[in-house]
Amino acid sequence: MTIEAAKYRVSHPDRHLACQEAVERDLQEIIDKANMRGWGTLETMEAIEEVMRHLRLAYAEDPDPAEEPIMDARLFLHKHPTDEG
Repeated sequence: MTIEAAKYRVSHPDRHLACQEAVERDLQEIIDKANMRGWGTLETMEAIEEVMRHLRLAYAEDPDPAEEPIMDARLFLHKHPTDEG
């Protein structure tokens, strides 16, 4: 998987859209691979959304994990269980 380098300044109005375009191909590849392994498209998309939610929470807690030991989404969930588990 390869993501194209940012081509706009942070303040550019099209930067957000360009980022979406840069990651879309790889996300589609992840969904395709999950489909080939027996996972449905919708359940894969829902799983990606849930993982993103957890990553957002972890990022909100520690926006610069390079300064401390890595805390991935699984560790965050272990430390902060959700209603589902």
